[in-house]
Amino acid sequence: MKKSISNLITYQTSVYIWILLIITANTSKAEITGQWNFTDGLTAKIGQDLEWNFDQGEAKFGKASDFNVKDINGTDPMVMSFPNSNPESDFSGLDVYHSGEPNGGSDWLVNQYTIIADLYYTVRSYNKIRSLVALNDFEGAQFLIGPSNGIGSNSFSGKLRPNGWYRVALTVDHVIGEINYYIDGEHVGTEQIQQAQDDDGKYAMEDVFYLFKHSTDTFGGFISSLQYRDEAVPGSIIEELGRASAEGIPSKPPVKPYLVSVSPKPTPFRRPVPTDILPSTLIKCSLKDGQDTLKDNSIKMWLNNKALNVTTERANDLVTMSAQPESLLEPLANYEVLIKFDDSTGMNHSKKWRFTVTDFQKLAASTALPIDTGSNPGFLVRSIQSPMETPIQHDFKRAVYQLEGLLTDAEGNIVENVAIPSEGDNGFDLYEVVDFQKDGSIFGHFDFDDFFPGIPGTEEQDTNFSTEILTYLALQPGTHRLGVTTHVGKPDQNDEDKFKVFTSLSPRDRFAQEVGDFELTLLGYREGANDCTFDFTVEKEGLYPFRIIYWNKSGNAALEFYSIDINTEEKILINDTENEKAIKSFAQAGKIRLPYVAIASPAPNSSGNSKETPISIILADDETEVSPDSVKLYVNNRRSKPIISKVGKHTFIEFKPEHKSLSELDYDVKIKFSDSKGNSIQREWSFSVDARDEIEITGYWNFNSKLKATIGNNLKYLDGEKGATASATEFGLNTDFGIPDINGKNTSVMKVNHIGSNANFGYLMNHGIAPNGGGKKVNQYSIVFDVLFTGGGNGWASLLNMDGVGDGDVFWRRNDGGLGQGGNGYEPNNPEVTVNKGEWHRIVLAVDLAQGLYEKYVDGIYHSSQENSGLDGRQSMRPSSWLFNDNDGENGELYIAAIQVRNGKVSQDEARALGAPSSLGIPMPTPVRGLWSFEEKDLSAILGETITYVDGPKGTTSGATDFGTTESFGIEGIEGQTLNVMKVGHVGSNPNFGYIVHHNIEPNGGGKRVNQYSLAYDIYFSGKGNGWASIANLDNNGDGDVFWRKTDGGLGQGGGGYEPEDPEVKVTTEQWHRIILTFDLSSGSYTKYLNGKYHSKQANGGLDGRQSMGDSVWLFNDNDGENGELFVHSIAVYNREISPEEVAILGAVKPTGLPLFIPKSQDKVEPSISLEKSADGLTINFIGSLQSSPDVNGPWKDVNVESPIKIPTDKIRQFYRSSN
Repeated sequence: MKKSISNLITYQTSVYIWILLIITANTSKAEITGQWNFTDGLTAKIGQDLEWNFDQGEAKFGKASDFNVKDINGTDPMVMSFPNSNPESDFSGLDVYHSGEPNGGSDWLVNQYTIIADLYYTVRSYNKIRSLVALNDFEGAQFLIGPSNGIGSNSFSGKLRPNGWYRVALTVDHVIGEINYYIDGEHVGTEQIQQAQDDDGKYAMEDVFYLFKHSTDTFGGFISSLQYRDEAVPGSIIEELGRASAEGIPSKPPVKPYLVSVSPKPTPFRRPVPTDILPSTLIKCSLKDGQDTLKDNSIKMWLNNKALNVTTERANDLVTMSAQPESLLEPLANYEVLIKFDDSTGMNHSKKWRFTVTDFQKLAASTALPIDTGSNPGFLVRSIQSPMETPIQHDFKRAVYQLEGLLTDAEGNIVENVAIPSEGDNGFDLYEVVDFQKDGSIFGHFDFDDFFPGIPGTEEQDTNFSTEILTYLALQPGTHRLGVTTHVGKPDQNDEDKFKVFTSLSPRDRFAQEVGDFELTLLGYREGANDCTFDFTVEKEGLYPFRIIYWNKSGNAALEFYSIDINTEEKILINDTENEKAIKSFAQAGKIRLPYVAIASPAPNSSGNSKETPISIILADDETEVSPDSVKLYVNNRRSKPIISKVGKHTFIEFKPEHKSLSELDYDVKIKFSDSKGNSIQREWSFSVDARDEIEITGYWNFNSKLKATIGNNLKYLDGEKGATASATEFGLNTDFGIPDINGKNTSVMKVNHIGSNANFGYLMNHGIAPNGGGKKVNQYSIVFDVLFTGGGNGWASLLNMDGVGDGDVFWRRNDGGLGQGGNGYEPNNPEVTVNKGEWHRIVLAVDLAQGLYEKYVDGIYHSSQENSGLDGRQSMRPSSWLFNDNDGENGELYIAAIQVRNGKVSQDEARALGAPSSLGIPMPTPVRGLWSFEEKDLSAILGETITYVDGPKGTTSGATDFGTTESFGIEGIEGQTLNVMKVGHVGSNPNFGYIVHHNIEPNGGGKRVNQYSLAYDIYFSGKGNGWASIANLDNNGDGDVFWRKTDGGLGQGGGGYEPEDPEVKVTTEQWHRIILTFDLSSGSYTKYLNGKYHSKQANGGLDGRQSMGDSVWLFNDNDGENGELFVHSIAVYNREISPEEVAILGAVKPTGLPLFIPKSQDKVEPSISLEKSADGLTINFIGSLQSSPDVNGPWKDVNVESPIKIPTDKIRQFYRSSN
């Protein structure tokens, strides 16, 4: 049978190879999907037209002679001249939609392709970097002409001399794993790349690539022809194409119909970017006949596998097909278009592309009032202002409390309103349009500017006010884009006028739909008009209630509210009576405004709330009033008894849940009340409580393995692997750079060099925290840095750009060691708490924007509180933040030893406990002090120091060490999965054989050495080698201290030290085992475990004895060569004796290896029991395990039933209880 299978496999392999050879032969005839000869600007000869990445800038078209450029073999070609450029230039390259088909095993990426270009460079670009091809819009170019004038990616081949035409070609093949480069048909170099697996090819291409785009300066030149093929064509074809020619790169009309345009354009999926594709977008595609014509009646189109009704139009050889989806597309949703058609020969073809819809919202049709019920055109507007001398927060929470008249000062007193009261009976003034400026001066896009109502107030000052606007907008079905323009100050002034826009039947309600809010768009060190836009769709004609809340700090103040024509981008003031295209607005729509929920806490959908936080609700009267006696509160479907009081127009409701069990982490709240007209109102929301009050580490980087994360996601270069950041980054030990150690010990560091102004410089940190604090962004977090500033570079060195937009948010100020941002934002409370250059410091940023808190600590000492923008404001984080980034180049030379991110704000005590920097890194709630998994196929650590060879990097140990996978070594994996492992070969007697592990554990247990610790191994013994294979020499001296005995699978050392208490608990050959050794030599304890089970106790030398450790331990070492062949998947060292319960939780070997954190046992549910009496008996409801006994003192027996259970009352006395 084995022979038959072998023969079958051989036969199938032969057939496969034969087929592959046929396919390879046919690829030489692969069709061209893109050809551009620049005879008519960016128009394509074949395929889709080119597009400017940003703008044309100084790029020009013309004859070569127009630019004093040489002809090609006596003919003057048409060319495009492209200038020197960088990310700030108007010209930043070309977008090339190549129309290639996915290949190489992927259904959406092109893994095999060819790009050919006829290029000319002058002497000005000689020895300079010149971008050729970038595969995405955020990194630098992947393919370049390097300073050696060769072409390549990681290395450069060939040579392009100045003032000459060259035909440059590159072929990428992720299937066989290589890139080939050609100049004038001659093969000049090859680079090896990974073979494509699971759509992860580094050089795989999406629907578009970028020509001449780079993340830093790139030099210009001339191009006369560009060609793209979706195959890696053989070198023989490139050779036939030869040198540059005035007629362009040779091409033939494609045989099959080919793509010339699609709409909407494809959008990137590997790293998504915001799009402007609307929910009502028309799906459209144009194809041209090739040598074979397209059969119009064969065309079919699908959107996410749903068939569309297609309309087809033909104009000569151009066929355009379009389809309108039946319903609006979903916001931020991903869509795939598939088109199938036949050609005149009967061949079937298909084209597909992907796109992402812009972010937008849908307005509920139920909120629309009849379109003809509007009266009093315009807006109801009012302002509330605080006295100038009263310090107030600058965030949305303050604006709401201020508008409600509930804002308090530091002493808890209500802040006075100094705005001039409204002249209207209802507290509002009527305005025709929203176009305000504090002085009535022209600002922004329109010249209707009026004063804000009530401002300047009685103090004749125009700061610290909030404005509320109410209206009904007359909206037609379709997609709408509205805009709000406010004033923003320069970044260091922290003076940004902000707003939020809401809509619902009760738009003043806390639970109204938020459709728009402030976002900083005026980037750079500037002040002025900041434009924000937001899209939404309407399915039903009607009047929609809207509310705008605007809040000001100081300086200028301005506000405009307008619509934007999606096609022309024309801005039109809403309710501009002089513009017939303006959206109409009305102050009334025949509906009385009901009471509303003004404030609800904890915030809806918030997490991590303290268990001490009460449920607090404030209801506000409007045109009708709340009836306090009608208020009913339900928490988790149970009627609650809150404290209710009414003061003025506000009804206050407060209730504190008892959090009886850990099962009640999630809370659903429902409040019902009625108003003075008998209207019933109900609101519901949810939040969660962290009953254990624990903050988790979601990201940790210690730079042992470059940008690889110890916890969380790997860091990435903001401008890509070939950008300025990567070039300015170095890794090594502090001694490699001649900088101070930490606590007298060396540590791994990352050096960040100063490069000057570059808005794309920095590191992308995906922090792993979900939105929290009741906002749409991350508002509650802590970030810890172990950092050394050298003082090199800019006087302000950016530490962090929290929101990844515009100006950095945390800087180090060189002249005085200040830490912060903005005017007066750098000074510490204690002048001695400074960040000194040339010294290591631990900086802690502790943020809770839901409470308006942002605190800074240096070396465990409180530094200061930072002014902030509150919930979802400038200091909140999106899914990622940018390290050491600033939009105008304020960065400096620094070294970083560790960064840690936590998903909540640490307290002052917790920050104090974090203390100063340590060579051990930033403390974590884990006993693990060293962890090695061999994922990188070397001795580097996930946590701790890199393992080294006892006999050096060129000794016997290194020669006997190999890295690979269980599959490559021909041994079994775990749970069917292949593992990365280290092989330790058998070498015979050699006392210097082994590996040094520096465990970073201080002497403990009352001795001079390490007496309390644990070692864990995921290990596989092959059985080859000595009968006794050493696992560890704990004191690095003489005989090994832990051995595996091959004859019986014993584990230990010395006479009687190998036998397990249970004979079945043994270390068998050719199987994976998890061995854990735990020590507390201060009490004489040394215990061995196997696969989570107790093995035995081991005799030991007690405190500071043979089994104690110095500053390192030698693995697999023995002085007389007792070692054996084995494989290791992971190793961990712990700074204490881990408990039997923890060992049981760790259990047997898992594919993921030993964990960084010992998992916690499942939380026990607090037991409960209750009785309900009915006519037919008693019903017992219980949580936990039910037990019964005839006597209250037992014995108790389990009753194997689920709750509830009914019991009769006519039997003898019986007791019941519930237990864990």
